Amino acid sequence: MNGARKAERIQLRKKPQQERSIQRLDAILAAAAELIATKGISSLKMIDIAAKAGLPIGSLYQFFPEKAAVIRALHDRHTAIVEDGAIRYFLDLSSLDDAEQRLQSAVDQFYDFYRSEPTYLPIWLAAISDPDLQSLNQRHIDRLSVILCDVFRPLLPKDAGIDLDARVRLFVYLSGSIVRFALIQDEKTAQRVLTEWKTNIRKTLFTP
Repeated sequence: MNGARKAERIQLRKKPQQERSIQRLDAILAAAAELIATKGISSLKMIDIAAKAGLPIGSLYQFFPEKAAVIRALHDRHTAIVEDGAIRYFLDLSSLDDAEQRLQSAVDQFYDFYRSEPTYLPIWLAAISDPDLQSLNQRHIDRLSVILCDVFRPLLPKDAGIDLDARVRLFVYLSGSIVRFALIQDEKTAQRVLTEWKTNIRKTLFTP
């Protein structure tokens, strides 16, 4: 499979412009998310998505060439929520202490959001297991790291002597991994894990 063909299999075939098409796309993604939450991704079939959305199978294929493209669209929606939320949440920081407190709170909010979103883990696992989808998570980490570095950097002393970009990338990557680990634990263990991670953030993220 050449590069162009590989790219096409995970792309939205057409971007809806009219309200009717937008509603159809939303219905498709809502149906896919519900099926993933109840049956998992391995048993997800295009014909089942179309039936759940109340659409002819041809309408589904007008938007998506195959299941991987549906997963990519759901993955993009999840990451957009996180990135948009980060922009809003870290607006108007007043100090590094404020930044640390918001970061710790963000870990809890991230966990709570995905605890209530049963499609997150299966979609993430599907994305990292598909060679054509694997770069999506890295690009999400890159974008989120830029967002955070841009708001943290003005707060640092000029002689801080830390590699902020590297630290923030580690924070983003490890926070995602730790939250995913916490999601598969019982609630008591999950909270212990998150508490230790938040303590680590406070001690190390901005410390020379």
